[in-house]
Amino acid sequence: MQSQQGYKRLLPHFLIIGIFIAISCIFCYPAFQGKTLDQHDIKTWLWMSRESREYHAETGENALWANNMFGGMPMVQTDYHAETNWYNKLSNIIQLYSPGVPSNPAVFFFLAMASCYILMITLRADRWLAAIGSIAFAFSTYNPQIITAGHTTKMLDIAFLPAILAGMIIAYQGKYLAGAALSGLFLAFFFDANHIQIIYYSLFVVGALGIAALVAAIKKGKLKQWVFASIALAVAATFAVGTSASRLIQTVEYNPYSIRGGQGELEINGKKETGGLDKEYAFQWSNGVGEAFTILVPGLYGAGESLDDQSHYATALSNLGVPMQQVEQMAENAPLYWGPQPFMSGSIYFGAVICFLFVLALFIVRSKHKWWIAALAFFFIFLSMGRHFPLLNDFMFDHFPMYNKFRSPNMAMAISSLLFPVLAVWALKDIFSEKMSKEVILKKVKYSLMVTGGLCLVILIATQTSLDYKGENDARIEQQFGGRGPEIMKAIREDRASEAAGNTLRSLVFVLLAGGVLWAYSKNKANKTMAVAGLGLLVAFDIIPVAKRFLGEKHFLETETYHAVNFEPNPADAEILKDKDPYYRVFNLAASPFQDARTSYFHNSVGGYHGAKMRSYQELIEQQLSNMNSAVLNMLNTKYFIVPGNDGREIPQRNPGACGNAWFVNEIKWVKTANEEMEALNAPPISRPTDTSKGNFQPLQTAIIRDTFRSIAGNKAIGKDDAAYVRLAPNGYGPRRIKFESANTQDGLAVFSDIYYPIGWTATIDGKPAPIIRTNYVLRALMIPAGNHTIEFSFDPPSYEKGERLGLFGSIALTAFILVSIYFTFFRKNQQAAQQN
Repeated sequence: MQSQQGYKRLLPHFLIIGIFIAISCIFCYPAFQGKTLDQHDIKTWLWMSRESREYHAETGENALWANNMFGGMPMVQTDYHAETNWYNKLSNIIQLYSPGVPSNPAVFFFLAMASCYILMITLRADRWLAAIGSIAFAFSTYNPQIITAGHTTKMLDIAFLPAILAGMIIAYQGKYLAGAALSGLFLAFFFDANHIQIIYYSLFVVGALGIAALVAAIKKGKLKQWVFASIALAVAATFAVGTSASRLIQTVEYNPYSIRGGQGELEINGKKETGGLDKEYAFQWSNGVGEAFTILVPGLYGAGESLDDQSHYATALSNLGVPMQQVEQMAENAPLYWGPQPFMSGSIYFGAVICFLFVLALFIVRSKHKWWIAALAFFFIFLSMGRHFPLLNDFMFDHFPMYNKFRSPNMAMAISSLLFPVLAVWALKDIFSEKMSKEVILKKVKYSLMVTGGLCLVILIATQTSLDYKGENDARIEQQFGGRGPEIMKAIREDRASEAAGNTLRSLVFVLLAGGVLWAYSKNKANKTMAVAGLGLLVAFDIIPVAKRFLGEKHFLETETYHAVNFEPNPADAEILKDKDPYYRVFNLAASPFQDARTSYFHNSVGGYHGAKMRSYQELIEQQLSNMNSAVLNMLNTKYFIVPGNDGREIPQRNPGACGNAWFVNEIKWVKTANEEMEALNAPPISRPTDTSKGNFQPLQTAIIRDTFRSIAGNKAIGKDDAAYVRLAPNGYGPRRIKFESANTQDGLAVFSDIYYPIGWTATIDGKPAPIIRTNYVLRALMIPAGNHTIEFSFDPPSYEKGERLGLFGSIALTAFILVSIYFTFFRKNQQAAQQN
């Protein structure tokens, strides 16, 4: 009987979950019609991770090292297969994820709605109000934008955050084990997704919730309850973090050597670069102050908007004689964004109805919790402004631990996109609980209409009077059209004004309609069911169509086309791939070489793309590779260049100067400092092979080594005979294991075209350990005694095995904690109830 009653209680929730599934699938319907979402960052990941994924599929081992980009670098933040993290495997099942296959985007929206629904129900919202808030959160436009861009780990962490907070609330309400288990489960998913910046931002929310619960506990005399809840949450969180220990430990280990955390070795203008990112670079994607209003008015700054063939821009293009088909394509991708960021895929829109209800909550919600939630929501909005709000952001960047490791402050809006619906639903919960008179409700509704509706009116007037619609990229756009540039730019600005005004008017209408529904309820012209249904429809019709602008059918490709365009070699790649040497490098000058990941899919690349490349290699890029230093390219075994042809095709060119995988040198040049080592690499650029004015480094003759390695290299004389060689052994190449053969009648120093990294790499000569020497700023070298030898490099960072053991312990401990929680929360409770009956 009790089980039947429990099922009846759960049935409405199952119905709502079914609605979430339906909405997600309908919104992403092209994904169910044999099409694939064309996500830039997913393609980039697939390109850069191919070697690692194939190695894991063949051997069952983690590659841990990537030879296919930037000459070689740790793989922990690119492609990592958690062997002992059970919750990684469970998360993959929930996501319907298959290795190497882009996930169906519908999954992300469903997870966001389901997680937020748990939070809303925990806050004791009516299930339909909870559903409304969940839809608003999931389809807040930042989410479809990052899904389309392929920022899926970011989306997963945004989606999992609400359920983590729900578990905390349940624990602080006195259900310690149940709440901690729920938080622990989603924290395990959260850390497995591993978007460090969202994790960092989320700590502010978690901390604020914990402090608010502490204040409430002190006031109610329940400090003991808060302590027990905090202990349970801390234990569960420790186990959850432990499940991802392997990746986290390796990330911490790598951080000092990456551009995100490593201090520069070179002295530039008398000083070394400090750890972390350059502030100007980190703050590139900072919302302008005016852009904050896009949470209320989509398209106010033009981001993500499309035009039709009747627009001013299309008309101006037609007047230039541009063919209509091209006009339509150009109008659809019109450069309407005029904000201060380099570019934007879309405006961050929370929904006019949600903004109206958020303001209403400030007037109507009596709980003191609303103030810290509201304060936190605005804090993250100010944080998103980056360089445009220096009072806060400069302080954060300069003083908060790890904050200077992150870029794109506009990402902070993701947290506000959760907090706004939370307060919006809270306002509706209080209104429909009938705890206040309808006269009071009507009065507060009027206040909210005055604020949000009035703001819409002010913005509407500004769109036609004070906004100039001049963007930072306008000069470049004008230049593209030559003498007709001013005419085209004038048309674009007219369209910007039109889009801004139209979207503002749209938001004003939705605000008035939402106010109208609550007016009808307060005047007894609509009952609760009608009012909730009306508001639900308004939220859906407000936010989902705007979200669709950023994840529409045009963003999908037929799956066959997707693979053909992105993962089939072009003629240049095919020509180079005829070379059966398994280990050479390619420098692609037909693309932006240090922002290009595609080359890494087919070849080992001198360049690549990664947000946390090695600091030493970045310094080499800035000081030598950007100057096309021929000697440095040769020492990296750059066997092929890809150059752009006159007809737009890519052309492969063989580099006869490539040094090969390894070689013996004639001499060592000792230097004292990093600057001296870098300067010693100076050599003619490829375009001017006789220009030795800055230096004439000969990598086959000389090795540049810092004095710090003198004790390893010793003072032995080195040399090589005419037949001396170091070469890759048959079947000797692999990401983690590289085997060479050498022959030399003299003691010699062998330089390898592999990147030096001080942690995890070991070398043996005939099975006996040999110390690795850093040479030529970024390469490895070994002292090799005379004779014939077998040399093997292996990458086995101690943190990997340690992390995997901790990951297994964390998985077992968290699973045990959850099972114990389930037993005491459900089965033990039912047993006690049965005994009492």
